Amino acid sequence: MDSEDLPLSPWPQDMQINVEECWSPLTFLLFVRSAWHLEIDSVPRLDSEPDPGTSRRPTDLDVDAAVQRWLAEWRRAWTHFDAAEPTVSIPDEEIQRLLDTLTDAELWAATSTSTWPSDFWNSGIDQEAYGMWRTTMPAPLGALPENRVIPALVTAWQGGLTTIIQLPYLGFFAQRINREHLVVSRTTRNDPEMLTLALALEA
Repeated sequence: MDSEDLPLSPWPQDMQINVEECWSPLTFLLFVRSAWHLEIDSVPRLDSEPDPGTSRRPTDLDVDAAVQRWLAEWRRAWTHFDAAEPTVSIPDEEIQRLLDTLTDAELWAATSTSTWPSDFWNSGIDQEAYGMWRTTMPAPLGALPENRVIPALVTAWQGGLTTIIQLPYLGFFAQRINREHLVVSRTTRNDPEMLTLALALEA
């Protein structure tokens, strides 16, 4: 979104807010969790479960290991939105577990940002069904939802907000993951009152 596209709006002339509606690394992992029925309660439920198509768990799948890999890839996907840090960080518990248990090739597959999705999922995920789910996610009706909450949006932008990330979570969800990025559910983004509350959150 760009203020130049809204010449009659009260947006500041230089305000730009990006909206990520279906960022594939995150939506892909949400599809995997649903299709393989992985018990991962630390991530919110979906507003509707996708049609898995021919997706099936591989018969020899180590479910506990798959859950741990899913969580590691989920965390890695979110680093796309991290601010650059010049310092070297200490590995968290999950990354340390991968360092201790995987071969170099397996570690590269699990942590490399050069390829997506991880080859680990290829044998059990219907890519066509996933693509169909992404393309059929309900779009906002009429004008962009942000146009209905411009005062709140301006305040959030002045506080550093640059990007709204929409995910198909169930019901109200809003989390300011850092100064620049706000995560909301589709329900939250399409309801002016909920979106106003979300925009008021601080990192």
